[in-house]
Amino acid sequence: MDFRDILLVLHIAGAGTWLGANIVHAVAPPLAARQGSAALAGWHRISTGLNSRLYIPASITILVTGILLVLQSNAYGFDSLFVGIGMGMIVVSSVLGIVVFGPGGERAAEAIDSGDDERARSETARLTGFGVLDTLLLLFTMIVMVLRWGA
Repeated sequence: MDFRDILLVLHIAGAGTWLGANIVHAVAPPLAARQGSAALAGWHRISTGLNSRLYIPASITILVTGILLVLQSNAYGFDSLFVGIGMGMIVVSSVLGIVVFGPGGERAAEAIDSGDDERARSETARLTGFGVLDTLLLLFTMIVMVLRWGA
């Protein structure tokens, strides 16, 4: 196993972590809701904490290994379409984490705790919609990476 292989494994592990966490975000809220409002509010707080403890490290791993893979490659560069799409996905997801997922998770938890069911449903629906968007963009980016569009 050479340096490129190690970088590629770490790159794929970061992307797999990201995709897996997105799937957990889709599955966990209904399971938490069945346990009661305290569990659901707790899930939203845990979810918000995953931004800094899981998503940011995974994104940094993907970004750093991606840059190193490009730097050591003779076949593609930073001007390759798939590289640009990959870096763009990191930016889009980071913005979503900062602007949507973090604050939205806190607002959802607060609404659940206060018994404001309408606001809780609204925040949860918003989080779900952006979660689906983030996951679809991530899957698109993975396809683009595997096919190396524009290499």
